Amino acid sequence: MKLNKNNKERVYEFITTYSLEFEHDEYPRFTTNFLSGKLGMQRTNLSSILNQLVNEGKLIKQKGRPVMYQYINLSEEAEEVFKRLIGYDQSLKDAVAVAKATILYPKGRSSILITAERGCGAHYFAETVFQFAVKSGVVKNKEVLLTFDCKAYREIPDYQQKLLFGTEDEVGILNQSENGMLLINHIDLLPAYERRRLLSTKERGILICRTDSNADQEIYHSLQEKTDFEIKLPILNERSLEERFQLVQRFLCDEITNIGKNLEMDAKILSALLLYESVDNVTGLKKDIHTGCVNCYARKGSSKNKFIEILLSDFPPYVRKGLIYLKVHKEELDKLVSEQYVYAFTHSTMLKKQAQKAEEKKDIYQSIDDRKKKYKKQEIQEEEIDAYVSVALKEDFQKYYNELSEKISNRTMLKNIIANKMIEHVDMFLKKAEETFQIKYDEKIMCALCLHMNSALIRNESKQRVSNEEITQMTVSYPQEYQLAKEFVLETEKIFHTKLNVDEIMFVMMFLLEERVTKKQQVVTLIAMHGDYSAQAVVKTVNELSNENNTYAFNLPLDKNMKEAYEDFKKEIIRIDQGKGIILIYDMGSLRTMAESIAAETNIDIRFVESPITLIGVACSNKASEEKAIDDIYGYLQENFKTAAYSRNYDGSNKIVVIISKSETEAEKIQRFINENMSWNDIKIRRVVLTNEGQLYSMIDGIADEGEIVGIVGDYDPLLYQYQFIDVNQLMKSEKTNLNDYIQTQNELDKTGITETYEYLEGNFPELDMAKMEIYLDDFMQQVEYLLNVKLDENKKIGLIIHIVCLLDRIRQGYTPSISFIASGVIDKNKEMVPEVKKILEPMEKEFNVYINETEIATIITIIRE
Repeated sequence: MKLNKNNKERVYEFITTYSLEFEHDEYPRFTTNFLSGKLGMQRTNLSSILNQLVNEGKLIKQKGRPVMYQYINLSEEAEEVFKRLIGYDQSLKDAVAVAKATILYPKGRSSILITAERGCGAHYFAETVFQFAVKSGVVKNKEVLLTFDCKAYREIPDYQQKLLFGTEDEVGILNQSENGMLLINHIDLLPAYERRRLLSTKERGILICRTDSNADQEIYHSLQEKTDFEIKLPILNERSLEERFQLVQRFLCDEITNIGKNLEMDAKILSALLLYESVDNVTGLKKDIHTGCVNCYARKGSSKNKFIEILLSDFPPYVRKGLIYLKVHKEELDKLVSEQYVYAFTHSTMLKKQAQKAEEKKDIYQSIDDRKKKYKKQEIQEEEIDAYVSVALKEDFQKYYNELSEKISNRTMLKNIIANKMIEHVDMFLKKAEETFQIKYDEKIMCALCLHMNSALIRNESKQRVSNEEITQMTVSYPQEYQLAKEFVLETEKIFHTKLNVDEIMFVMMFLLEERVTKKQQVVTLIAMHGDYSAQAVVKTVNELSNENNTYAFNLPLDKNMKEAYEDFKKEIIRIDQGKGIILIYDMGSLRTMAESIAAETNIDIRFVESPITLIGVACSNKASEEKAIDDIYGYLQENFKTAAYSRNYDGSNKIVVIISKSETEAEKIQRFINENMSWNDIKIRRVVLTNEGQLYSMIDGIADEGEIVGIVGDYDPLLYQYQFIDVNQLMKSEKTNLNDYIQTQNELDKTGITETYEYLEGNFPELDMAKMEIYLDDFMQQVEYLLNVKLDENKKIGLIIHIVCLLDRIRQGYTPSISFIASGVIDKNKEMVPEVKKILEPMEKEFNVYINETEIATIITIIRE
């Protein structure tokens, strides 16, 4: 049965057949009207399909009136060039499409701006583009790929200019590229006049300019305007694990060609390479693999074996930290790497060999011992081994518990192999636990715990396996379980006349927790505070009062290195996450900053609640040391931190003007000016002095509880978009003597330019109901300010109004949608925002009967963000 072709296939098949049949000196060109008549399709749908084919590099689009499309017949050899790039059809798909369109653009000798962080493979990508240009016949001389690094000659500008542009006697590198391609690295480091000269010169080849994503924004926007196309390359963390797996394979195979030995590695090493944080993206990954291979060869290069084993210790220490993320990426990682195999690499391929089969079933002791043996074999330190074993402890215990449950599932079977004395002892313990935690324990937990305790008595080992760090964490997180388990183990020792080690307390705790783990996953609370034990003390009280034990502590000692603190914080967040997210209650902004970065790295959902008890205490202490009176200190705390006093005072009729400054002296100066030059009748004045901008929103919320904030006066704009901001310099120049009158006048002045804009548009777009347009646009701009957390000034609002009105008119007229080669990058960076902006545009779409696509939304977001 023949499958029906979709519309895109029909369009491309018709263009291909028609083009090949009627080819003369070149392929025929098509208009949308011509194709619409031939294929019986609507022009709007057809335009969308044609633009997709242009983006895929299958058609050329020639601007003008009317727009023309032309078929590209690429050789298979040319098509294969980009397939050598890992991710060509995934993370690099958009970049490849833009590169094809650039090279095949009829204008010729186009310029491309590549924006990429260090180590993202910009040079390799440029070389691939050059090979495509050669294979497709655009570049005739396959030898002419020239490169120039502006960073290398930054200190000698005269010599740089001479090399780049030449002299009367020598041809510069720019002119030498005329029949080929020139890659300019770090173009943002060139002086402005040289950038202009470079981009405007006609006697040159195809020009690829590369800049960092953190380049000066003014220079970046200038480069965007002056180059024909832009390509943004993703950082390594934005690429899938599958792509990173392919990169690791390629780099290992390349290294094997150099060292002349095949490599074998444990699955854990491969997992670490896929998960660790590479400092320099793809280049950093390649360097770290090179380091590992060099160290491995130094150890085992003289061996006669064809395969030599590479160890974790061969790689830089930070590579090993990838093992901490095993739990976070388990689902994605399991599709790529399995502990059932040992992985071997030759110069051309990867092989999977069945790992040596261990015993089918292991108890918890054997599982921990086996893990430690594997890590010791990798020649890493004991402290690191304990950390990696702790990450896997819950997973190992879960397997152990399941195996025990399968052996014996009811009391009748249990009595045949376990002494009544042990059964009664465990039974009494679980009943006590049921009373304490108000939870009913399943009979299989009783059976499993009996089997475990019986095994513990037989083993009677003094060897400690669980790390002290893990014991401390468990004790703090589950104090009641710890106390019950400790009493139970001590009682066991007394009844059975033996001595058990501290591990048994941990294992008994895990049995108690198993009921909760198997029944549900929860949002957990993490209290993070500065100091050695502050958070721990709070959490202990919270867990005792709540009787839920779902709150955890993180202490940040004041003398701790921030890099180490970050790693410890991340490890704790990964450890406690149950898949439902974390509420972080923190005392100061540095903890939030770290947690935001950790959330981005690990994809763990974190929400933030600031409780600035430490800052309040410090502020109080500092004021007291200045010998301030108690009422002065109390007043300062009320003004600078949200307190209950605000809500008690609010009667619903107060108007408030807030003075905001980063300097107490400046704030006093502003208030003094108002006191001496203006009356404010029923308006209250509140002062906010910011020592930490992270507190701003909570402080303003507190003031808003007291009344209606009618204006913000300050020496800088704090981006409180929902309030009228008044620049203090303008205020001091005003002749107004009443503060309320001044604020109202400012509001009216701000609206004047916008009103004139609508009047102008009404005259030029009579078919659009501008009164309705104003209502919808005002609503849209208010919502977008909130959504994107920005403040739109008058100029920005006017620009946005004109753009959207023109856009709606263009769509209603059925014009071809504009193509934006940077849209995909904007959409990628604003994945959550694009659908939200789309949602608040829907009422406008419905009212004016238009559809605004993602590309246009990306343009709107760009206008707002500029």
